[in-house]
Amino acid sequence: MKPGLFFSWPAKMYPDRTAVVFEGRRMTFRQMESRSNRIANGLNRLPGRKGDRVGILFANSMEAVETIVGVAKSTRAILALNARHTAKEHAYALIDSEARTVIFGKEFRDIIEEVRSEAKEVKNFICLGHKGPGVLEYEEWLAEQSANESREEVSPDDIDRIHYTSGTTGHPKGTVSNYRIGAARIRNLLANLDEAINPADINLNVGPLTHAAGLVMTSYYIKGAMNVVLPRFDPELILKTIQEQKVTNVLLIPTMIVMLLNHPGIRNYDLSSLKGIYYGTSPMSAEKLKEALSVFGRIFRQNYGLTEAPQPVTVLRKEDHIVHGSEEEVGRLASAGHPVLGVEVRVVKENGEDAAPGEIGEILIGSDTVMKEYWKLAEATAAALKNGYLHTGDMATVDDQGYIFIVDRKHNMIISGGFNIYPHEVEEAIHKHPAVLEVAVIGIPDDLWGEAVKAFVILRSGQQATEEEVIETCRQTMANYKKPKSVEFVKELPRNPYGKVLYSVLKEKYWKGVRKVN
Repeated sequence: MKPGLFFSWPAKMYPDRTAVVFEGRRMTFRQMESRSNRIANGLNRLPGRKGDRVGILFANSMEAVETIVGVAKSTRAILALNARHTAKEHAYALIDSEARTVIFGKEFRDIIEEVRSEAKEVKNFICLGHKGPGVLEYEEWLAEQSANESREEVSPDDIDRIHYTSGTTGHPKGTVSNYRIGAARIRNLLANLDEAINPADINLNVGPLTHAAGLVMTSYYIKGAMNVVLPRFDPELILKTIQEQKVTNVLLIPTMIVMLLNHPGIRNYDLSSLKGIYYGTSPMSAEKLKEALSVFGRIFRQNYGLTEAPQPVTVLRKEDHIVHGSEEEVGRLASAGHPVLGVEVRVVKENGEDAAPGEIGEILIGSDTVMKEYWKLAEATAAALKNGYLHTGDMATVDDQGYIFIVDRKHNMIISGGFNIYPHEVEEAIHKHPAVLEVAVIGIPDDLWGEAVKAFVILRSGQQATEEEVIETCRQTMANYKKPKSVEFVKELPRNPYGKVLYSVLKEKYWKGVRKVN
């Protein structure tokens, strides 16, 4: 089969339409096709073999897009490196994946130089804007390559990507996909949209293109729509771009939505072109979602997925975002929606039986979009992939209409006095306090109960609350044993480069030297 087939289609159908916009630069699909073909042909000419990993290290940029497309069209495999990671994290991914090539921007020269002595398998260094001993300059290298489509072929079982998990606990794991899985993921994404993507759509890319944002960018690119890429998350820049570029769709993580809602000038911008806001990657408070719906309207869609089985696995569609309805309908704002077409989702108890409505179980996924394996981790692969299902470690309930409510990660569960407590449930309760902007809940050691519930709270600007008020908010809506024993007010929460709260960092000072049993 021919790699990157999806990416060549829009250049044939819409050659002169704008494909990508970045900081005033525009590139048509014809131009993107030419440059990405050069990247593919250049990689295929390098010493090595099919499936060799190519590390891509760019901040969001035009080159980030064309390199993602170019590597996908080559016979090599993508290793997406997050621009926000440290040298140590990049070294781990490059060494663990046995990458042979790194393509990077000159702002990462020092980082790459730092890891070169460790990542000995990397033989080819290609840098945008710089050349030196053992380093090729990106544009010069491109100019030497053919702009014609590569005729090289791959097997459906060849590796097309190694993508590392976000690593909120321990070392990240490399999830492996092949071309068959990659094609299935694209088809799954396109088959489960609320509305079909058309060339008139304009998609705004805010998050790192190495992660979920890149998957969404890809879906718009291959359908001939325009992608506007921003270099970073900036609330005012986002609002200005939506207004000026007439953006129709955007993917945001919940933290970004909260920050937009708190921007004082949000109602001064014309956001009427927006017809879809996708959100996911981490839980969003139902209370914050209600606030967002009041500002943006009923244009939200939640996608649930994970590195091992990318979104969408389940979807809470626009029509499910009901603020004024029955208690049951409004309550579904806290859910992850229904499984999508072509993906089987089960919620299973420890005994292997499907959980009845209201019972908590682990989410299992059966789909041709699930990863092939964890790279070089046979035991972890065997634990995750059993009997045809991916065991996600996400705990959930399911209601009698099939809506799935994610309770928390299995390893985040708190056991206090023999009772199981899921932090996300406590966080939802605390969010009902009007002064609360963000919250994270953990279990800390307790001599009497084993663990006690502790909440870290960020207050809205200019707002005040006491520890007792926050605890009382929980007492009104949940069992007494679930409420926090203590509340700490903080200015920020530790996060990884994908915006996920690092609960392990919050726990570290409490559990250092303490053995947790659960």
